[in-house]
Amino acid sequence: MSKVLIVEDDTEIALLEKDYLEINGFETEIMADGHEALAALQKGGYDLVLLDLMLPGQNGYDICRQI
Repeated sequence: MSKVLIVEDDTEIALLEKDYLEINGFETEIMADGHEALAALQKGGYDLVLLDLMLPGQNGYDICRQI
């Protein structure tokens, strides 16, 4: 099963994305903070990252550059 990291600070949007992905067979994890997401990404194990651009802590552009 493919694992998706959802990096989104709006809870309603994150849960909607999670529902659609899980209905279609993906395993998901939600992170709401840029620094938290980078720490999780360094551990690995994700096949896809859905990344919001406007995040607390660190914006999506900076996270994307670091990935």
